[in-house]
Amino acid sequence: MKTSFDAVAWMRARRAKIDEEDQGLSWAEKREKTRRLLETDPLWLRLRKRAVEPSSAPRMVVREPGPEYGTKAPD
Repeated sequence: MKTSFDAVAWMRARRAKIDEEDQGLSWAEKREKTRRLLETDPLWLRLRKRAVEPSSAPRMVVREPGPEYGTKAPD
């Protein structure tokens, strides 16, 4: 038996329901509600301490210099 699931439609419907439930709540109240929900979520309780340690390697950005402003780029 093949079933289909529209994840985008489900997510949109879920967001609409959450917005309806949270209507009139301040940002702090929404944050507190989320915190309370996470405290009882078994998946969150298992994963919350699995933080990834930051790498000790320095972060570098490689960028090649471009032409000076107002000059023509070499061919």
